[in-house]
Amino acid sequence: MALALAAGVVAVDQASKWLARHEAAHLPYRVVGGLRIHLNYNSGISFSRFAGAGTVLVVLVAAVVVGVTVALFFAPARYRPALGVILGGAVGNLVDRLRFGGAVVDFIGVYGWPSFNLADAAIVAGTVILVLQVLRGSRA
Repeated sequence: MALALAAGVVAVDQASKWLARHEAAHLPYRVVGGLRIHLNYNSGISFSRFAGAGTVLVVLVAAVVVGVTVALFFAPARYRPALGVILGGAVGNLVDRLRFGGAVVDFIGVYGWPSFNLADAAIVAGTVILVLQVLRGSRA
C-alpha cells in the first residue's frame, strides 16, 4: 500500500507540474484571496535555502529517497502509509531536479508564503502524520 501511495503522489505531482508548465503563458492566475497559481523554478530547498547548490541537492534528495525507501521495509506497518506519502513527494521533487538542472517546479502561491508544489505538500502532510503516529504510539 505504501508503494502505491508513493506512486500515486508522484503521478499527481508530475501531472500538476506538467499542467502548470503547459499553462505558463496564462499565469499567474489568482484563484481566490491570496491563493495564486504561478510558475517558478526553485533551485534550493524549502524557503529557497541553498539555491543554486545543484548537484549537491540532487545527491541529498536521492539519499533521502533511499533512506525513506529503506525505512518503508523496516518500519512498523502503521508508519508505512505516511512514509509512502513522504517517499512520493521526495521522488516527485527528485524527478524535477533531474529534469530541470537541479530545480523543482513550484506553482502554488499562498499570500505571504513561498511557492510550493504538491510534492512539497505531500512531504509535509506525510511528516505531520508520521509525527502524530509516533507521539500517539509513545503514549500507549
